[in-house]
Parts: sequence; C-alpha cells; structure tokens
Amino acid sequence: PAKSTLVRMARRPARTVEESVVGHLSLMGHLGSATFPLDKDVETAWAEGLWERAGGRRARSGIARQIGAIQASGDRGAELARITCPTVVVHGDTDRMVHHSGGRATAKAISGSRYVEIPGMGHHIAPGLVDRLVELTAEVALDPAGETR
Repeated sequence: PAKSTLVRMARRPARTVEESVVGHLSLMGHLGSATFPLDKDVETAWAEGLWERAGGRRARSGIARQIGAIQASGDRGAELARITCPTVVVHGDTDRMVHHSGGRATAKAISGSRYVEIPGMGHHIAPGLVDRLVELTAEVALDPAGETR
C-alpha cells in the first residue's frame, strides 16, 4: 500500500458506530477515486452493518486479520500458475492499496489471462464501475463463438 494508505489504516480503532462510519467513509474516499465517486448512502449503510455484524469495537479485527494474512502469504506466483480457466485481471491505475504492478504480475503469472487497467479506478468498486466490470466478466464467460463456457 501507499504510505498515505498505511497511515490511514494505522489510525486508532473506532469506539462508536458513528466513528466507524466516519472512518470508513474517509478511507474509502482515499482508496476510491474522483472519476468513480462513492455512493455515500450505500457506504454508510455498509459501515453501520459491519459494526453491528462484527460486534461493535471488534469490527476492525477482520481487516487486521486480512492484512496479516496477505503479508504472511508471500509469493503466490506458483499457485496462480495453476489457474487454467479463462481469467481477466482488472486493476485501477489510481489504486493506493495495491500498486498496478501487482495486477500486472498477477496477470503474467496466469497463462493466457487478460489484464485490463481501468483509468481513474482506485481500490473500490464504485457504482460507475459496475457496468464495465459486468461487461468484462461476461466476456470471460463467453467463448469466441459467443457461447457460455
């Protein structure tokens, strides 16, 4: 992650649902992009739901476990090379969580995969990206004759 992202992620955990929502909106605003803006109502509802589902103040522990697992996993190139199904790797050129070189390396490790870098996309699936992502997914699901794989 970019240093600016690490600094945001290292902030003290929220103590209330309101702090959790503010923190989530701030981080998603940082990870997202001006090109594909957040839906603040959807993000607020998601953050509130996460707070409730995760038991309040423990809500950030899942994020910490995910980051720890990513850091502990090491190089996944050999596992990626085992993928044989049609694959598209989608990455944003303004992603502050994972540098686009990571997306390119993932695509390179998967034989026959297609790499698509979306200009203006960050590390967030905003409403303005959904149609393009559905299109890319549908392309992977169809063979060259237009039949479902």
